[in-house]
Amino acid sequence: GGRGQGGEVTVDTVLQFSKERHVMDRTPERLKKELEEELLLSSEDLRSHAWYHGRIPRQVSENLVQRDGDFLVRDSLSSPGNFVLTCQWKNLAHHFKIQQTVLRLSEAYSRVQYQFERESFDSIPGLVRSYVGNRQPISQQSGAIIFQPINRTVPLRCLEERYGTSPGLAREGSLVEVGQGLRGCRESRRGPQAMSGLRSSSRCQSGSGCAHPHPHPSRSVRRCGMWGNPMPPQSSGVDTSPCPNSPVFRTGSEPTLSPAVARRVSSDARAGEALRGSDSQLCPKPPPKPCKAPLLKAPPSPSTWLHSEANYCELNPASATGCDRGARPPLCAQDSYVELLKAKQNGAPGPDAEAEFVMPLLETASSFRPNDFVSKLLPPENKPLETAMLKRAKELFTSNDPKVIARHMLSEDCKVARILEVSEEMRRNMGVSSGLELITLPYGHQLRLDIIERHSTMAIGIAVDILGCTGTLEDRAATLNRIIQVAVELKDSMGDLYSFSAIMKALEMPQITRLEETWTALRRQHTQTAILYEKQLKPFSKALHEGRVCRLPDNISVPLLMPLVTLMERQAVIFEGTDTWEKNNESCEIMMNHLTTARLVAEAAHSYRMNAERILEGFQPDEEMSEIIKTEFQMRLLWGSKGAQVNQAERYEKFNQILTALSRKLEPPVKQAEL
Repeated sequence: GGRGQGGEVTVDTVLQFSKERHVMDRTPERLKKELEEELLLSSEDLRSHAWYHGRIPRQVSENLVQRDGDFLVRDSLSSPGNFVLTCQWKNLAHHFKIQQTVLRLSEAYSRVQYQFERESFDSIPGLVRSYVGNRQPISQQSGAIIFQPINRTVPLRCLEERYGTSPGLAREGSLVEVGQGLRGCRESRRGPQAMSGLRSSSRCQSGSGCAHPHPHPSRSVRRCGMWGNPMPPQSSGVDTSPCPNSPVFRTGSEPTLSPAVARRVSSDARAGEALRGSDSQLCPKPPPKPCKAPLLKAPPSPSTWLHSEANYCELNPASATGCDRGARPPLCAQDSYVELLKAKQNGAPGPDAEAEFVMPLLETASSFRPNDFVSKLLPPENKPLETAMLKRAKELFTSNDPKVIARHMLSEDCKVARILEVSEEMRRNMGVSSGLELITLPYGHQLRLDIIERHSTMAIGIAVDILGCTGTLEDRAATLNRIIQVAVELKDSMGDLYSFSAIMKALEMPQITRLEETWTALRRQHTQTAILYEKQLKPFSKALHEGRVCRLPDNISVPLLMPLVTLMERQAVIFEGTDTWEKNNESCEIMMNHLTTARLVAEAAHSYRMNAERILEGFQPDEEMSEIIKTEFQMRLLWGSKGAQVNQAERYEKFNQILTALSRKLEPPVKQAEL
């Protein structure tokens, strides 16, 4: 070796220099520094996450995940350009190919999204962070949950040199060093850096290039985290689209259900290492081979290896796939958000869902038909506010226990709001299973009007109970006491915030609040009730309407409905006037609270139904009490058989004048001259 006499560089000199340089590059200090440099790259670079292991084979990844919840991400060797999440769950190794969907926002710009079965993400780190943080199953079928990242302890260059593009191309000179590195990974994988790979920011767009820290002539710069051999043009999925007219399409092959396999030790494992795990129904089964001297064993044939690598656990992504779905996104804009909530919990509807879809009916007629109402208390035709009928209704109201009255009100509310007694035909017509969902949808217009009708009629009826009392001051105070007791039962025992809010609306009408003598008599004769009303019911009602009390399912059977339905039907219910919360300085925030609550209510519709069924279990309704609680009876009682057919705005405007006259008759306003 050395230089020749003429000073030229000999072949021996070059070989000696290359050998020394190679040894220097493989020293522990150099490898450690190189690994640190990789992990300090931008979080948008997939190489900066220690749980990313690059192009390692399936069997190597299986031996790195040892406990339930362990996981790592690697390149797919069978489908270049794709990534695989390897994890262990229930003592079995699972391999999930991360689905890539290219969203074409325009002819010049597209974006790659990554997903398993549920929502998609702009980057793989974002996808991993979501599943780790929320402990969501990777797939419904496997139930696998990931939470413990398995971090690499050598730079990706070593893994690239060790494994190349297939097990048959591994370099002999790097077997021992990388084997030691992998063993070090097992020994230190649960150290302080266990979660270092879960970065806080990880937006990895498909177009960002990530050059390898040690370029090699055979490597080409690829998309973030994808390097090694040049990617075949047909596998990119971005540059060549199988569906040029579709804005959404799938890259890579569809996941398939793999045959059963027993986990085995890969060629880099230590001799005599224990075999862990049991037969899996989701992972491939290559023919078992003895492994007495793994470092000297010949690798499997390329065909067997490729067949093994190409099998993944089955996923059912909630998104459009291929050309058959056309331009339909995973969840169409016209789908109701109720469907979005169901898709979030259960995955998107199956392929047969569209064939079974029935268009919901748009209701145009009210469910209240007062003239068709068959009553045992009212004649076929009646005049407004007939004294005999008012007296009978008042007797029923005062002779029954407040809890019994509240239970009857709850039963009727559940029918009107379509929480209970919803037939299969009604569900098909609605397109949803509950009225709590329907009122949030555009075609729930008529149900919203019916809910407003019942609420307003109930409030007016309660006001008439107080103002139409022709007895003494003490009688009016007793009636007021009974009404407040019913409100307490509705709030605490029944969980019916709908009727509770109707009673509170009646008690806060100006025609009622001005009755100073009546309220004074209540404080004198029913002190506890008066205190309860002032200190508990009024503050609770105010907070409820301002969106500061989020009373979700716990013990609630009928939630507060009026803020939402009046917001959605504001043009149709001008007669209702503006709610007090709408005049609040924080009205915009309050409105957002009500809309948020409405979404939660629709999602929890089943829980409200279960609560209502539990509260009404064994309930035996009284026939006459049930009748006076019905909206049709109250409409006939207040407006008569003819007046009940007049439009809402006119009916309520006239009755507001009647209530004002009744209030002034009971307690005439003090004349200015008497002050």
